[in-house]
Parts: sequence; structure tokens; C-alpha cells
Amino acid sequence: MFVCGYHFPASEGNDVSFDKVIEKVNEGIDATGKTVTLASETREGVKLEELSVPAGTFLHTAFVDYFTNTECAAKNDFKMVYYTNRYQISEISKAVDGDVTKDICKKLDDMNLYRVSVK
Repeated sequence: MFVCGYHFPASEGNDVSFDKVIEKVNEGIDATGKTVTLASETREGVKLEELSVPAGTFLHTAFVDYFTNTECAAKNDFKMVYYTNRYQISEISKAVDGDVTKDICKKLDDMNLYRVSVK
């Protein structure tokens, strides 16, 4: 089972605890002082909005981890965030970050395309 890009034993099935995923995401990533920006766009490439992800949240750390550790090519300092990845990140953030990231997570559940930038 892969959650947020990390492999977990098949014996855990679809019930990998959020604590285990958070531990993996935090391992080796220092998100301190980094700025995370998400840009949403339609399938046709029309930019809809830019969102700033609050520092100190799981959502922030997970996107720093995603940007740092995914192998997809960066284009203009952005990386595309695929639906499965952002859905998993969003679900955990809803549970652990609460109201701080609620509005961003609600947007991440839509079918628009998202690009992440970390500086």
C-alpha cells in the first residue's frame, strides 16, 4: 500500500494509521522557513487561483516532502500534484490540522489540476 508516496506493508491493508504516515512524512524533511504555494487550474490550463499553505501544518510539511521527494519533473519551479496524492494529503490534514487547513483541503478534493511550489 502506498500512502503519500510511502510504501506500507500489505498486511495493513487500507487501514494505515495517520500517525504512521505523518511519521514517514516528517522523517528527514525540515519544512521550517519554506513557503508552499498551490496553483489551481482547469484541464484547459486556465489558472484559477493561488493558495498559500500555512506553515507548521501537516499539509505544509507534506507538500514540502512531495516537492522534494517526487520524481516528476519540475516545470517553472512547480510540480504537478496528482489527485491521489493530494486526496491522501488532504484527508490526513483534515484530521490533524482541523480548521487551519479546512478551506484549502476542501478545494483539493475537486477535480481541478494543482501545481505545488516550494521556496
